[in-house]
Amino acid sequence: YMASNNSSHPSKAAADEPTNLNSTRLIDYLASYLKQTVNGVHTYTIYALSSKLTHKNALTLHKNSNTGSNTSKSNLFERQLLLLVNEKIPSTDKEVFVTGVEIYEYHDFDTDTLNIYISKVDTTGYSPYSSTPTKNLLTAYMKFYLEDANVNKQLLLKRRMIKFNVFARPHPQYLFHLSEQNPTKRVLSDSELLKWWKNVLQKTFLHDTIHNLQKKTRKERGWFFFPGMPSEKIALTFIKDNVDSEAEKHENLGWQYGYPYPDEEEAIKVIPKFEDDAKSRWLDTARESSLTVKNFWELISIGGEFAGGKQAGFFWVETSLDDDQGLTNQDIKTIPIMDQNLNTEIKKELEREVGGVVVSAHTYVQALGELFAQEFNTEEAAIESTSNWYRYFSGLQEKTNPDDLIIKFTVNNSTITHNDSQQHNDNDNQQHNNNDNQQHNTTPVNNLQMRIKRKASLVQNDNVNSTTDSSVNVLSPSLIKRAKK
Repeated sequence: YMASNNSSHPSKAAADEPTNLNSTRLIDYLASYLKQTVNGVHTYTIYALSSKLTHKNALTLHKNSNTGSNTSKSNLFERQLLLLVNEKIPSTDKEVFVTGVEIYEYHDFDTDTLNIYISKVDTTGYSPYSSTPTKNLLTAYMKFYLEDANVNKQLLLKRRMIKFNVFARPHPQYLFHLSEQNPTKRVLSDSELLKWWKNVLQKTFLHDTIHNLQKKTRKERGWFFFPGMPSEKIALTFIKDNVDSEAEKHENLGWQYGYPYPDEEEAIKVIPKFEDDAKSRWLDTARESSLTVKNFWELISIGGEFAGGKQAGFFWVETSLDDDQGLTNQDIKTIPIMDQNLNTEIKKELEREVGGVVVSAHTYVQALGELFAQEFNTEEAAIESTSNWYRYFSGLQEKTNPDDLIIKFTVNNSTITHNDSQQHNDNDNQQHNNNDNQQHNTTPVNNLQMRIKRKASLVQNDNVNSTTDSSVNVLSPSLIKRAKK
């Protein structure tokens, strides 16, 4: 939909917590959330590109219930998701990308679990204002999966457990090629980035858990772990996370320092291996040497991901249904049994819930390569690259029927004054890339950087079932605090 800015109407203050977000499509939910929570006046465009569900082997090695042998076979389906936001520059009326997120979703219908790996977060540094909507975008994406009342009941039972996985490590760029050459883009330091992520997740999940228990339909718990740092006190001191006020102490009760895996378990049997995952080579080592979870994290502490004096960190949040909220016996009876081919209706429902453009996994990789081939070293180049992407995305859009695949809208909220440090914490570049400055927002960047060469030809037609890193000490065996299950 389009929402125009009417300057004759007084601007309103951004809501602390948005209301009436009843959208069943992710892209609509994102737009509604940003409209209610971003301060100031902005014109944004959201692009959502996702891949069709692709059958994958299990994320961990497990026992076959029939043969007793180890197997990686599963009823698991992967979806790749790219969310991009551009903003209109008032002085020129040109549009430029300001933030982007890449995510991998793993829908496991054997265990009714959705594993979400937030792979990359990046900004360009070209926002015309003091902040980007990165934090808002990430929060909105995660909250979308907590809005159980808006979910098709068949889907609800297929994701009783939702697990969010984040690997945070500072890097100058991840999604926007050459944006590290933009002098107004400030990458967060390792301590700043880790604090930024803890804050984002805390405010999204654990804050609500503490303050709105009577409204919760899900139980939530979180872990954070900085390899090489043996205690929570050391970790919190490193990120200057001073838990002073009673409210802060209360919110931190939702966190446990450590990891959500038993120390003595075999690592490859409990630690998931995602696509484009910094842990991948270590998990391969674990497979060859039968490392325990405890040994695995000790090995990670001296790994290459921490070379160059940079500290990385891991975050996990798990959320599970308290009970079958709002589901009647009849609803449960009508939930189709999942088989290896994946129920057609469930598949259609999953592909409909994102919105935007849905393409094959192959085409998704081509599209990602098209984005990586663009240049964001100057504002002029960034504007041109944004325009190039628009044309490319429109070409994908023409292969589908819906006409509302790109969401453009105006935010019109009175600006709430924050000091610079607060503003900086609200920005992001992560394996994630964070980008803070008086003129531009900080954004984290996550994940190992990928380089995919631009394809000369455009995408072939796809049938879419959709309607619409200081050195790090080695941890001694007794220093890793085990996270209780």
